Amino acid sequence: MDDLPVEVAVAIENQLQQPLPPVECEKQDATVEELVARLTAIRERIWKLRAMFAVTLSQDAALEADRYLRLFQQLGQELQAKNKGAFDSLVSGHEALLLSPPTTVRQTIPLATQRLVEMRWEAMTQTRSRPAPSTRPADAIHDGMGQFL
Repeated sequence: MDDLPVEVAVAIENQLQQPLPPVECEKQDATVEELVARLTAIRERIWKLRAMFAVTLSQDAALEADRYLRLFQQLGQELQAKNKGAFDSLVSGHEALLLSPPTTVRQTIPLATQRLVEMRWEAMTQTRSRPAPSTRPADAIHDGMGQFL
């Protein structure tokens, strides 16, 4: 965020602070073919978002994939009630991805907190320089008592 122009950084921060609208399934009587077509499109979108998250680790992609997964499961329940075979053929081979509960996305650490922790870590790991030993005259007798002279 620090490398971005100020206007872009402000726009991104404003976008991230807005709450996500809940995904609502419209209550309409759709046919089995319409539901299969819609679920197929949603399934493809989930795969693309999960692939994007795997490459970029974008929290927005993960949140959007979870929203589509909830929508897929809601519409899937409706399709199961109408035609279980069509739903089973739609999710076969991808049950782990499509039928699992949506993952919880952890909140990010604020940038100021991250910088504070990094500065503290750097301060703790720096070696402390010791003052150079003072030059004193060498012992004349070498009995180790020269420091008391």
